[in-house]
Amino acid sequence: MSSMHDSVVEVFVARFGLDRETVVPDASFDDLGLDSLSQIELATALKKRLGIVITDEELSEISVVGDIVALAEKKGAVVR
Repeated sequence: MSSMHDSVVEVFVARFGLDRETVVPDASFDDLGLDSLSQIELATALKKRLGIVITDEELSEISVVGDIVALAEKKGAVVR
């Protein structure tokens, strides 16, 4: 896995108390037990952690963790 993936996983673990092993690239928000409010919280946490802004439209297009990693990479997120 990439360092970007690891950073995204850390956000899920820290923000939502999930086990690292469950936050895999093909896991959906439903798989992780997260709702639409959680998606907004995730976007805020990613902004703080990686310095990227994810729009509501982009959030609506994300279906799995791997999509978030790809979007973060596309936006030039900085792994901290």
